[in-house]
Amino acid sequence: MIFFTKQKTMTLNIRWKFSAEEFLDNLLTKGSCAACDESSEIFNRDELPPFYNEEMYKRGQSYFHKHLFGMFLGKMLGLLCGLAIQSSLAILILTKMSSTELTAYKRYVATIFHMMIWYDSEFKPGSRLWESIKDIKSKHNSASKKASNILKYRINQKDMALTQFDFMGLALTRSNFLGIYDNDNEADLKCFVHVWRVIGYCIGIEDEFNICRESVEETRAICNEILSKVILPAVEEKNEKSREMCSYLMNGLWAINPFLNVNTFLFYLNLTLKNSKADANENNEEYKKLTKGEKARLNIIFFVTKVMQYPLVRICLRAFQIHALWVAKTFPFLAYYKFGRANSHVKIMGNH
Repeated sequence: MIFFTKQKTMTLNIRWKFSAEEFLDNLLTKGSCAACDESSEIFNRDELPPFYNEEMYKRGQSYFHKHLFGMFLGKMLGLLCGLAIQSSLAILILTKMSSTELTAYKRYVATIFHMMIWYDSEFKPGSRLWESIKDIKSKHNSASKKASNILKYRINQKDMALTQFDFMGLALTRSNFLGIYDNDNEADLKCFVHVWRVIGYCIGIEDEFNICRESVEETRAICNEILSKVILPAVEEKNEKSREMCSYLMNGLWAINPFLNVNTFLFYLNLTLKNSKADANENNEEYKKLTKGEKARLNIIFFVTKVMQYPLVRICLRAFQIHALWVAKTFPFLAYYKFGRANSHVKIMGNH
């Protein structure tokens, strides 16, 4: 009888062992059919999740700020990943919110401003963070309704989960490519994942499809599955429309960071996804297509992400990023030059 009990317990443990592959299969099948807009009851909830932990959320915010420069690099590469996903791309094209350099500038600077609120503010009803989430949900819902009417397609759980990956996935799976070298810090990573687990819940992602789990190990496994089976194949397709939208993104955001270059960053994205810098040589046809200036930019990225293992470098680059954000908000002089003063100041939620 004792043997039977042990055997039964072992069977249950095996049966309930987490599988990232099964999670992704469910996300791509069932998640593609589950809406993430006002037609879903879960989307309309207006509450913090039951698993929300204020201390963990604030510690996750601190981890982001510790690695601010690397996190921004990860976010930039994540935006390029998102533009390779055809369903998301179709909705972006439909809404015409990033189909020119100017509209891309406004859209993605607004995205950055929202993201910084998520990492800076307290998460409670009535806070700036709370209002930011409501604003984002409203915009997603409007885009989903328009897509439903014209494309017969609604923003779904799969779309939102892949967007979630764009914000945090590379920080977990390719941290060294971002200049983040303490990715074995389980406690801080758990809190960073908690931030995105909470945000995912609040923007309408069902627990079943939320790629951020309680466990860092499970979350990283899911992100690796998404990277290898969804993102990398999509990027390798080299879709012309996707490439065009990437150009609008990079050329638009040039106004807040003149280092950005679409060819350099798409090449670095490929290296990052493949987890290898070995392809950056003259035997690679894609590398040979880069101009001398683009290769120089690539070498600068290699150098900077390497020396970011040193705390002083990381602190200096963090200060640089903070200054760049301040300029983008208060005196975006490159945007004045590129788009004109009237088009340069990006406002979110009316008064940010």
